[in-house]
Amino acid sequence: MKPELKMTILLVCGAMIWGTIFFVGCSANNPKKRAKALAEKALFESVANPESVTVKAVSEPDTVFGREYVTDEEQMAIAVAMVNINKKVMADTQELSNLDLSNQETTELMERQMSAMSVLRSLAAPHKPGEPKPPFNGWKVKIEYEALSANGNPYHSEYWFILNKDADCVINSFEIPLL
Repeated sequence: MKPELKMTILLVCGAMIWGTIFFVGCSANNPKKRAKALAEKALFESVANPESVTVKAVSEPDTVFGREYVTDEEQMAIAVAMVNINKKVMADTQELSNLDLSNQETTELMERQMSAMSVLRSLAAPHKPGEPKPPFNGWKVKIEYEALSANGNPYHSEYWFILNKDADCVINSFEIPLL
């Protein structure tokens, strides 16, 4: 084999190896991938029984601008979920006339709903038409999962994680109970 051909083959192979290393290195530094991985890790650190968690779905990381963590569409979807939770609680307690506080499943559902509503009130910052869009501030990832509560009761929820722009820190999180 001619020396020029050997040198060309070596250069091409070297370029392919460095290209692969660069590609893998860049994808590992991708904030979207980091956001997803960090949110999943944070979920297991946030629940009472991490060994019982079954992840049903993980959203693609979505952008957050300023402190507008929840869009109008997301607020509407959450409101529908909360109405469904409310209907279930009302049916299970005969319109609260038969509220049995020893029924852990219902009381835990009510507590998770009240906690979610409290957090959502603090996070909902409506964007006023005509105002400039706030600057990019980070990412949000939603994870739908099922798990067992601290008392061993099964539940279904969606945990939201708000991360900084570099996706290396969770700056806020909250749970939305689901049926």
